[in-house]
Amino acid sequence: MHELWLCKSILEIITQNAIEKNCKRIKKIVLEIGQLTAVEKNSLIFSFNVITEGTVAEKAELHIIDIPGQALCESCQTIVPLRQYYDECSACGSHSLKVTQGEELRVKSMEIE
Repeated sequence: MHELWLCKSILEIITQNAIEKNCKRIKKIVLEIGQLTAVEKNSLIFSFNVITEGTVAEKAELHIIDIPGQALCESCQTIVPLRQYYDECSACGSHSLKVTQGEELRVKSMEIE
C-alpha cells in the first residue's frame, strides 16, 4: 500500500508548513493528483486519516483535485487525452506520445487555524 507512504510524505510537508506559519491546526488540505499516478483515492483518504491522528492535521478535511492524463503526439502534434501509459494517439494511432499532464501529485493548498 504505497498510499500510506505517500501520506507520510504529505504529513511531513504540511507539518513543516504549519511550523513555519505557527498554526494551531490544519483544517483542510487540497491535493492535486494526476490520473497516471495510480493512487487509489479511497486508500489515500483512509491512510491520511490514520497517519494524521494525534498531529496538527488530525481531522483535517482532505480534498482531492483529479488531473486527467494528457499527452502530445510527437507524430501529428495533437494534444490527446491519456487514460494510461502506452495508450495510442486518438488522432493518428501513433504510440509516440509525450506526457504533458496527469503525473502530478502535490499539495496545492492548506487551510490553517
